[in-house]
Amino acid sequence: MKTFLLDVRFGFRALAKSPGFASVAILTLALGIGANTAIFSVMNGLFLHPPGVAQPDRVVAQRVRYGKLGLKSIVVSAPDFVQVHDSKNIFQSAAIETTAAFNYSTGEFPERLRGAQVSWQWFDVYGARPILGRVFTPDEDQPNANHEVILAYPAWRRWFGGDPGIVGRSIRLNEQDYRVIGVMPQGFPWPNPETDLWAPLGLAPSEFAIDNTFNENYFAVARLQPNVSFAQADAYVKVLSQRVIDNPISSYAKDSQWGMFLVPLTTFAFGDLQMPILILGGAVAFVLLIACANIAGLLLAKAAGRSKELAVRAALGASRVRLIAQTLSENIVLGLLGIAAGLVLARLGIHALLLAAPENLDAGSLAFPLDGYVLMFTVIVGFLAVLIFASAPAWHMSKSDPFDALRESGHSTTASRARQRFRSFLVAGELALGLVLLAGTGLLLKSLSRSSQVNPGFQPRGVMSAGLALPQTQYDKPEKQIAFLRSVLDRLASAPGVTSAGAGFPLPFTGANDSASFRIQGRPVAPGDPGPWGDVRYVTPGYFSALGIPLLKGRLFTDADRTGSQAVAIIDENMARQYWPHEDPLGKELRRNDRDPWAVIIGVVGHIRFTQLVGDDSSTEGTQSSSSGVYYFPTYQTEAPFGFLIAKTNGNSAALDGVIRRAVHDVDANQPVSDMKSMDARIAESLGPQRFATSLLAVFAVLATVLSAVGLYGLVSYSVTQRTNEMGIRMALGANRADILRMVLRESARIAFIGAGAGIIAGLLVTRAIRGVLYGVSAYDPVSFAGSALALTFVALAASYVPARRATRVDPMVALRYE
Repeated sequence: MKTFLLDVRFGFRALAKSPGFASVAILTLALGIGANTAIFSVMNGLFLHPPGVAQPDRVVAQRVRYGKLGLKSIVVSAPDFVQVHDSKNIFQSAAIETTAAFNYSTGEFPERLRGAQVSWQWFDVYGARPILGRVFTPDEDQPNANHEVILAYPAWRRWFGGDPGIVGRSIRLNEQDYRVIGVMPQGFPWPNPETDLWAPLGLAPSEFAIDNTFNENYFAVARLQPNVSFAQADAYVKVLSQRVIDNPISSYAKDSQWGMFLVPLTTFAFGDLQMPILILGGAVAFVLLIACANIAGLLLAKAAGRSKELAVRAALGASRVRLIAQTLSENIVLGLLGIAAGLVLARLGIHALLLAAPENLDAGSLAFPLDGYVLMFTVIVGFLAVLIFASAPAWHMSKSDPFDALRESGHSTTASRARQRFRSFLVAGELALGLVLLAGTGLLLKSLSRSSQVNPGFQPRGVMSAGLALPQTQYDKPEKQIAFLRSVLDRLASAPGVTSAGAGFPLPFTGANDSASFRIQGRPVAPGDPGPWGDVRYVTPGYFSALGIPLLKGRLFTDADRTGSQAVAIIDENMARQYWPHEDPLGKELRRNDRDPWAVIIGVVGHIRFTQLVGDDSSTEGTQSSSSGVYYFPTYQTEAPFGFLIAKTNGNSAALDGVIRRAVHDVDANQPVSDMKSMDARIAESLGPQRFATSLLAVFAVLATVLSAVGLYGLVSYSVTQRTNEMGIRMALGANRADILRMVLRESARIAFIGAGAGIIAGLLVTRAIRGVLYGVSAYDPVSFAGSALALTFVALAASYVPARRATRVDPMVALRYE
């Protein structure tokens, strides 16, 4: 131990004597370690130890699928939930949730608080406890007894100034009194980072009737018993599903290929970010390898400069093992300093990652601290890096004869051919890894460009949208809701600059969706057939014109399509093609259930993308195929307790923000609007994960290219310095400066071409892993690879030009004087 400490002390002194080398090596290592630490901290905070969840590997989301209907993962019904809740041998606790809105009056305009109505075990499932007060009890999770709320930490600070005395007091929400019984800690983002408060769900017993099995409305989560694995629980849920399928009372479950299944909570919540984060993880690993290769090259150059020193020490009795051990201790010191600097850069990198993160990774509510897991990862990565970059000089030292340096004393010699070849190999490897990242960035950029050009089927330009939810206590009848909506839309339509206005639910690119089965008049359902199914929308007459959805046949809704008139419906072209492929659907009738009147189909409109521009049109509430048919009902013939207002202008949609707020305020000053966004912004957010991965991969690709260029610059500079006498002889024998410049650049070009060739081969293998996230471009796109190779070669030659120019300034007489 005493010897090791002496070696460490010597290592600090050796680095202090070479501040230039130490600074470059530490910064290079810090960049590699810092990038890896930053990305791992995000992975740790999302997939390994998400915020607000104790033992996250035991928490699952309960989902439902309908195989024949193309619904891959949707929310569950109350009877579905009860089956899991009552399975105490498998599940320790279970809870369900549905989104709710609460109007809270403050200032000139009232605010809409985003709430979640949850069953009483919601917080038990996550293993979370409030910082003030308590959680719900079973008695509070009952109909007409659910007037308690628990505040989220940000809402507590924003609306109530962080006053601990708020617990036990009543606040006015939706024109009713709710008693505050607790405050949750900061960083509890479930079910959504934007949740302001939680209230008891209080479902009536009738909701749990078996007849509601296929009426899915709730997001469900459960915590597994300590001795139950995920595979065992999922298999058990499949057994529960089979019991429903085998029930002779109804064949719908079997006909529709219905079934329940489980998903790990982290996969369900952050699944969209999993591939981008994995891509970035691979990118930063490449950056670290390039950094290690750079440092190894620097250490080889430094070892060559110390060859005579080491030879003298060997002549004085130092063993080869002792010399190698001392060199390794110096590298360990370098690694420790690199780890410390890397943690500082990681802190800055995490902040930058959160700023660049997509909408579903809320930077304001999620934090990624450098906790024990991250620190352990950083230390392990740091020492692995030391082993990588220290192995090259140690290997060369074990193979070389230190007395060769003494035999060459007094003569200016060129560098060892073996050492120079190995450094060239390292730089070529750096260039290859850099090309892989550049090619991957090019592919993702091209894919992102193609995705953003996809036509959503409507015209989002100039359209502003805002959410609206009417309290049931004040607007308890459809007539009141529709009267309010008509008044608001009349004011919007007549406002200056507004060309059209409408309302609807759900709205494209808001994350919500509604789908349901329906019946077609005169078309009985065949045995084994689950019947027609489609996505359903409730819209006002101005909805189609505001969004620019084209009418293909028939007519659109009018103000005359109201309660008491003939029930009507509009379908899109996909539904027409699916259920009326060889006939005109106009005049045909459909209805959702036996309680509804038959609605006459009066028009066919174009199909639109609803939740994302490419791939399956999936939503956070459920999943639909991009080719699912859609049917529309007029809002004025149903009810309108909530939805989205939309207004279109020929100018900037931002100008409509105040217009919409004022229109609602003029009708009812107590009603707030929320989620105010332009449709362009909503579509842009749907590309958030792709844009996140692409932008950060571009940063790491540039960093890798710069490190590779620095490595090549160092190699050429060292080569020029060691070959000064050779170049002097060449110039004395008649070579001119252009010949020397070409010679140096030719050798650099050879290394660059070898690196580019290896990078193309490696890239063709690696980019196969990202095929699933590419759209409109092949993983083997020749333009991306050729462009990356040309860019990398240009950077490599540019990095070599400065030392090559220095080589042309060698004075032959000065160089020969040393011989």
